[in-house]
Amino acid sequence: MNRRELIRAGLVAGVAGAALSACGADKDGRYGGIGHGERKKLLKGFSVNLEMWWTELPLEQRFELAALAGFTQVEIWFVSSANLNANELAKMAKAAGVKVTQIVGASSKLGAPYGRDIFLTSMKSAIEEAKILGAPVVTITGHEIIENQSNELSIENYRHNLEAAAPLFEEAKIFAAVEPFNPYDHPGHFINGHKDALNMVRVIGSDYVKINWDLFHMQRAEGNVIASLREGIDQVCYMQLADSPGRNQPGTGEMDYVNIISAARAAGYTGPIGLECVPKDNNNDQAVIDMLVLSERVAAAAQV
Repeated sequence: MNRRELIRAGLVAGVAGAALSACGADKDGRYGGIGHGERKKLLKGFSVNLEMWWTELPLEQRFELAALAGFTQVEIWFVSSANLNANELAKMAKAAGVKVTQIVGASSKLGAPYGRDIFLTSMKSAIEEAKILGAPVVTITGHEIIENQSNELSIENYRHNLEAAAPLFEEAKIFAAVEPFNPYDHPGHFINGHKDALNMVRVIGSDYVKINWDLFHMQRAEGNVIASLREGIDQVCYMQLADSPGRNQPGTGEMDYVNIISAARAAGYTGPIGLECVPKDNNNDQAVIDMLVLSERVAAAAQV
């Protein structure tokens, strides 16, 4: 079998263990039998989440690890996660040769009838951080259930907060991305699945208030992943994935990511797909191999 056949068969996993040393050195220039240049081509559509991968090392070292693995795009959560500022993180990303595709803006309890000024101040800060990092997307959550208040009113308050923030994002030409959750992994939230979020952003009608369409959450919340995605694809500014139910990399659970990614691309989504998943058994090398396998399979499906 040649190398591509080995990838498609998923048989290269056995050589992945020695691919990177503890400090991330790719000593022989190969990773599971795939050269660095080829890995970059295969992984170019994905953005690896530095908060969930290579967690045995400080965040500031993970930029280089991502680049060595072949990723050219990364995502992070809050800029303050590593007690660093946006300028420091931007320098690390530039040095590693990776682009930051998404950050998260602080946004607690947006369903409450108070706190808008605090939210807007937070969004101004997040927008400035995104500009420094070159990140086109700021994800917004903040849909915790408000005690003694209906979800309908919480959704209305949430929408009004987003409407107030929309001009800030429009001026900056950066996306505010609402991220629905699922009630199993994130109980206590009032935006789960796609319907409420989709209705909300359509009512707001801003070119820069859209949805971070996390496929893992959509599967866990409601299933019917591809049909729902097609319904809302016009409001998707960013996409993330993990396999269900364990939130590990594709190929470790029940989701057919060959069909799902193929459907997303066919529907018109051209942006990066964030790998907001935990490498199974903390085996980062195997997770990279699994993503290479998935990329090959998606490419092969497109040729059928």
